Amino acid sequence: MNKALAQMEAQAAEAMNATPEGIQNALWKLSQDKRLSTATEKHRAYCDEVVGWLHGRGSFFHLSACPDFNGGMYFDRERRLLLRIRSDAFLAWLSDALAMNRGERAFQLIQSAVETESLTERSTGIEPSTYWASRPGAVYLSNGSGHAAKITAEGVAVVDNGTDGVLFPADAVLPPWDSSAEPVNPFERCALFRDMSTTAPHGKLLFQLWGISLPTDQQTKPPLCTTGVVGSGKTRAVVGLFELYGFPPRVAAVTKNGEGDFWTEVDAGGLACWDNADTRIDWLPDALAAAATGGCQSKRKLYSDAERVTLRARSWVAVTSANPAFAADAGLADRLLVVRLRRREGGTAEAALSAEIAAARDSGLAWICQTIHKALADAEPVPDGLNQRHPDFAAFAVRLGRALGREAEAVAALRAAEADKSVFNLENDSIAAAVLEAMRSGEPFTGTAAELLERMKIHDPGLEGTLSAKRLSKRMSKLWPHLEAVLSARQEVAHGGWLRYTLKPPSTGDYGDFETAFSEKSAWKVNIGTFAKTSNESHQSHQ
Repeated sequence: MNKALAQMEAQAAEAMNATPEGIQNALWKLSQDKRLSTATEKHRAYCDEVVGWLHGRGSFFHLSACPDFNGGMYFDRERRLLLRIRSDAFLAWLSDALAMNRGERAFQLIQSAVETESLTERSTGIEPSTYWASRPGAVYLSNGSGHAAKITAEGVAVVDNGTDGVLFPADAVLPPWDSSAEPVNPFERCALFRDMSTTAPHGKLLFQLWGISLPTDQQTKPPLCTTGVVGSGKTRAVVGLFELYGFPPRVAAVTKNGEGDFWTEVDAGGLACWDNADTRIDWLPDALAAAATGGCQSKRKLYSDAERVTLRARSWVAVTSANPAFAADAGLADRLLVVRLRRREGGTAEAALSAEIAAARDSGLAWICQTIHKALADAEPVPDGLNQRHPDFAAFAVRLGRALGREAEAVAALRAAEADKSVFNLENDSIAAAVLEAMRSGEPFTGTAAELLERMKIHDPGLEGTLSAKRLSKRMSKLWPHLEAVLSARQEVAHGGWLRYTLKPPSTGDYGDFETAFSEKSAWKVNIGTFAKTSNESHQSHQ
């Protein structure tokens, strides 16, 4: 009994020492210690005492990829809070806990000692999670600064921040939500999602599968492209996902010199959106393609030194466009998920749409957690070839479809999206779009590039004198995988070494029952009759 009582008293004393009152008492005793005869000795003693107190209350961390003082962090186990040591929030809390003014010399030295501690061997290098995280067999969705929903095949549980080594910084968490709310599908409850008007039947489900997948934080993430005319809600739909999960919309414009900003945004994690990407920007296709497959950008940290910093693709990326010129890049188009939208009918106030999503947030996130839980518990095989670039995304999307009771529709949506990549690429390339239009006559084609060019001129007289057979052949070689998919293209070397092409008319029924093979502002529809100007611009951009 005495041993148990002594243990309880020791635990109580330890708990008391971890409180602000405990460190304040310890610092007061040091101030009265006659053995510390100089200010320097007292300040060093203060620093050692505070650092020891912080170790007893929590743990020190730093960014493993960039171990510097700006990346020093402290995890307060009592508050389940991870803060950057140089942040105002941490320094204000420390100042209050020590009952010291931040301007005091003693506090400034303590702050320096704490920063130094974050980069010693007593600190751990980590990569903090942002908003959500994924580990083998588990998905974590942050819930305020101190908690997270842990989703596994067994179920959904509320856990403390830091569980399983998953740490969310205080500035990268979702606002608190009620994980015990009755699950309700937000994509059916909220008018913004429910009333999306897509040109193909699979579009709404594809958008939904992508939106549910966000917390899974997959290593490679297919960019979502919402495209349509003005008033189709292509940007508003993406903003609705920001509102559903609860973090401020990160919607940026695409600028000519904005590649650095792009990598800063995708490195921040969560979700990032680039709006109205309607003009040709040289860096955008390559940057989007790299981000889709977990790429990175390495650059000098400061122009004044040689130290380098690496920005990684950690965010899911959405792009909105009415005239997606960037899709003319064959490599990028192969990585996209495309949702084509019509103009929305009826008028619903922006505030009302947002209010409805806010009211449905608790039940919606609870439903997303339950849906992911069911998908994680699904060990049944899935069809192959649903997404060549992102097979992991496609496999999990099928399991999400099963969890929704819509497996066949999910498989069909993924197949249609995979086929639509090629259509999307060709219709937004000025030369390929003219080839597509020439093939819409319904007659197959067999012949050389020169003969194909003559057929194209019938449909667009503006090609006369602006496009050569040689250039047409070179462009077709770059787009060849997409031409094979859409036009069943074949080529063979004929007598004299000339290439002979065989093309068949596109069958829109093979691509998710699209109403048209062309977007509302496809390259061919925009350029017909003025091909010379756009053709020359396209040619110059590919030099």
